[in-house]
Amino acid sequence: MPHSMAFRSSHSGAALLTYCCVVLASSGCHPGDRASAPRADWVIHSRLVFTGADLRAPRPAAPVGSFRLSSPYGVPGTGDFIQASVASDYSFVMDLNHGYASLLRSLEPTEFSLSYLHIVPKEARIARLAPAVLQADGIDPIGTAQWLDRASARPLLLVYVDRPARITGQVLARGVPVRYDVRVEAPGYVWIAMRSAPGGGLDYEAVAPPREVLLAVTPLPP
Repeated sequence: MPHSMAFRSSHSGAALLTYCCVVLASSGCHPGDRASAPRADWVIHSRLVFTGADLRAPRPAAPVGSFRLSSPYGVPGTGDFIQASVASDYSFVMDLNHGYASLLRSLEPTEFSLSYLHIVPKEARIARLAPAVLQADGIDPIGTAQWLDRASARPLLLVYVDRPARITGQVLARGVPVRYDVRVEAPGYVWIAMRSAPGGGLDYEAVAPPREVLLAVTPLPP
């Protein structure tokens, strides 16, 4: 499995965040592992919504039972040790305390594939929780899954960082300045959002946990 991590950039809103990927190999994970002191704020109550590529326009939902929710750290195929199930109303509960010990064991040195990204301290380890909605009896995705703040309709990333750290970088993507300044104050999970910068361009920053988070399923790119 790949051991590199990367935030990838493009110039357009939701698509930019969708392709802003952090990749971590998570081999050796065991479903029974839990944090020694489970945290209530690591339990996500959410719901699947099916939307267009703009993350706004609704589209017909796939029938419950025709798909399954997988929650690997990194890309689909790295293993799911959270094992959330989707209810008949498309709601689900994702307990991030599950598999925590295995997550810590699996963390690899941070190596960004994009040269303009940096992490301080360099010893910090990160992993992105990247849910996928797959065929019920297969491994192919039925769409692209993206965390979404319901109140702001802003797409989000969810990343685990093992210590206080800061991720920085800047690039010009198709003429648009894209800046990264993700500050992590303590070990744990952090939500990352893309915002329009006051002076123009786009900023990636850590944000407060959303009051209500959705998991949007958009059509697969052609």
